[in-house]
Amino acid sequence: MDRRGFFSRLLGRTPEEGDAVFFGLQLVVNVGSDDTLRANLHRVVNRPVATERPAEKRAFYKRVTAVLLEAEPFFDYAYWDYRTDPASARPEFESWLNEIEGSIATEEEELGEAVDEQFRMSGDRSYVVVSILFLLENVTALRAFRSVVEAVPEDEAFSRTTFPKLLRAITYVDFEYALGDAVFIMPGNERDGISWEEIHTEGWNYLKPIA
Repeated sequence: MDRRGFFSRLLGRTPEEGDAVFFGLQLVVNVGSDDTLRANLHRVVNRPVATERPAEKRAFYKRVTAVLLEAEPFFDYAYWDYRTDPASARPEFESWLNEIEGSIATEEEELGEAVDEQFRMSGDRSYVVVSILFLLENVTALRAFRSVVEAVPEDEAFSRTTFPKLLRAITYVDFEYALGDAVFIMPGNERDGISWEEIHTEGWNYLKPIA
């Protein structure tokens, strides 16, 4: 993922009708020893969508955002980006998608059906990471979503009050105009988690603590 700066939209032009717009959000949730919260997150993220119809996708993302809003007190770190320049929107979506899918594939190879401590930095499994990403067509139906995202002041980008707003904004997305979407939970094994030590390694250094 290209994380060179926040609000990269300020460096691009205002999107025109039909341009691609990217939005990506990654939340690090401190589930601690609460296996109920861990299981709820896995259940809603991994629940299959029967078809790709817009109404079903909207219902799916409403369930995802609802369970994340309930977990909001346990958000410890996060990152999000928003791109309105079509020259960077699609590549950024593909970059997030490829990087996250690559990480999950590695974890599955390492973990299999059980937690394999050989690959762990510690026995801690406090965190799960939820990532949501969209590539959207800029149309009138996207206006409500964009108005929420673009109203976030840069100095509040990683404040605790911002993330409920961003999650609720997702419910405004009209999936008739979604060019691509994805949601992931890491680790993929619901009995496992990511340790504090792992979250503070170089591969995660783009994350921001939630103030």
